[in-house]
Formats: sequence, C-alpha cells, structure tokens
Amino acid sequence: MSMSALSIEFNPQSLLPVQWQHYVLLRTFRVYNPAIVRFRGRLLMAYRVDSGYRRTMQRRIGLCKLDEHLNVIPGSVVPFSDTIPDSDSRHYDPRFLVHQDRIFIHYNNNFTTRPNQISIVEVDPDSLEAKSPPRPLQLNGPRQEIEKNWMFFSHDGELYAVYQINPHTILRVDLSGVGPVICQPLHSTAWDVAPYASRYGVSCGGAPPIRQGDVYISFFHSRIQVGPLRHLLPFWPGKLVQRLPRYLVAALRRIEWLLDQRRYYGGVYAFEAKPPFAPLWLATEPVLRPETEPSRSHRRRINPTAESVVYPCGAVPWHDNDWLVSYGLHDERCCLRVVPSIHLPNQHKPSDDAQQ
Repeated sequence: MSMSALSIEFNPQSLLPVQWQHYVLLRTFRVYNPAIVRFRGRLLMAYRVDSGYRRTMQRRIGLCKLDEHLNVIPGSVVPFSDTIPDSDSRHYDPRFLVHQDRIFIHYNNNFTTRPNQISIVEVDPDSLEAKSPPRPLQLNGPRQEIEKNWMFFSHDGELYAVYQINPHTILRVDLSGVGPVICQPLHSTAWDVAPYASRYGVSCGGAPPIRQGDVYISFFHSRIQVGPLRHLLPFWPGKLVQRLPRYLVAALRRIEWLLDQRRYYGGVYAFEAKPPFAPLWLATEPVLRPETEPSRSHRRRINPTAESVVYPCGAVPWHDNDWLVSYGLHDERCCLRVVPSIHLPNQHKPSDDAQQ
C-alpha cells in the first residue's frame, strides 16, 4: 500500500481472498470500487474483484477489516460472494447500509438482466459473511433499464434511499418480511445543479449519505464525454450497425467506443436531515478528479468507453471534521482519500450556486 498525507492506494493482492488466488491471473485481475463503513467501532471495506481473463470466477465481492492506520488487518479478508446463498456469480459494486444496528451490503448484476437487478443481503458482523439469502429491490414505479446507484440511509429508525439527485427523489424502503424489498417513491424536489452539471455531467449515485448534525452529506459520481471525436456520436447509426454481420458489428463497435469516451468525476452535495430531505447545496467543483490521479496500470480496460475514472462508493467522518472517501480508480484499483472540510461549502446553509 502506498500512502501520502491525504491518499492511499491498496496493493490489489492484499485484498484477494486466499480462496480465490488459484482462480485469477495475478497480472491481470482488478480490485476496485471499494465501499467503507464504520460499524460497532470497526472500519470495514467491501470491494469488487474481477478475475482477469479467466471465466471461472466472474465478478465477486471481497470484504475486509482496516485498522486505524488504514492497513488491511491480517487474516480479515473474506470471500464474501462465496457466502451468499442462492445467488449467481456476478456481484458488482457493493455498498454498505447500517440500519437499526444491523449491517447490509447491496450490489447489482450490471447488464446480466433487463432491467438489471439490485439485491441486498445482511452481513454477519462477527464472521463478515452473508447472514441471509439476497433480496431483490423492487421499485413501485417506472425506472430505467440499467440502474446501479441507489443510496440508502437510515433516519430516525426508518429506512430511505436517494433514488435520484436531480430532482432530489427519496424512496421509502420496507425491509420487513421476506422476498422483494419494496421501495416506494416518497418525495421529489427540483433544484438547480447547472453550475456543476454543465461542466462535469449529471450527478449520479455514489457513497451512501452520512448524517452530520442537521444535514446529510453524500459523495457522488458524474461523467462527461471527452475526446476530439465526441461530437460525431449523435450521428452514429447504432440501430443500423446492429443489423450487420457479427464480424462487422464487432469492428464498428470499437469505432463507437472511440466516439464515446467518458471521464468520471467525484462530487459532493448535502440535503436536510428531516423530511422531505430537501437538497441544500452541491459543490460546483469536484472533490475527486481523475486528472490528479496516477495513470492506468493495465492497457486493457474493463470498460472500453471509460477514459479515466474516479468512482466514490463510501465515506466516513474522519479527523478534524474531514472525510475519508473510498473510490475506485480507473476500474482497476482501490483508493482512499481524505477530503478536507475546507473544500466543502458551508454545511448548514444553502450555497449561492445551488438553489432549492
């Protein structure tokens, strides 16, 4: 693990469970998109493991404990996906949820189904293994075909989720019973996020909101199209290409990837810690930028359209009112960074650049 005053990058092999070492190609596997949480005084980290070129192990979730110096505690790395009963082999991008002194992980199946599926499973706090079968999340209302980033938070004994940042859409979540977890739209508040979105893209989900006094703070991701050919993408005949012979489709898809290069940023916003959870501010500049990060280690990309990536998945309050944010770097590494509180707008008043 390399460390500076403000950032940490983990050695991928230190996060690989011993049970999976014979499945992967150590020079090509990736460990990234980490989520962190503090639960019962312990700092936990969950993350995505991609096995390289072999198909034996698909997309999995690992879990470990960190000490107060942010080192992986020896012997704590768990092959969490192996402990989830009655599930498939593809578990993407874990996030934590703490509710009523219980801890959960939710994850998605990427593009495996249409629409894709987000599932939630309870974690045994002692063994760090799955405590129950996964339960699918079911939205009572329309949704997009592919969704991955609902942000859950526990408030005054009730469970909610941020479904969308703009408009700020809140779901009520019912964890009782068994079977699908029903998520019901509850509040929606329109607000102005143009100062950020016009430069860095639409605000999407990321780290679950954390309460600080009378506000919730959440770190999110956004993306923009980059590259000299991006202006040609609206004219790309996508449906026509799909009707061509397979060998031509594969070649033309590579051209489409060149047109659709994307750069991911990490931002931060806040909303009120009381219903209807109205938004307060959204910082006009990112707090995580791929331009300031180390370059890629692997030539082959997991996502061919991702030019560079910072992807926040978790955050905890840190020393001196700062924040420790966990994020994936370039779809290949797990990173932590301390975001100083001085980089955030006033946390108790709406800022001039984001109005309700």
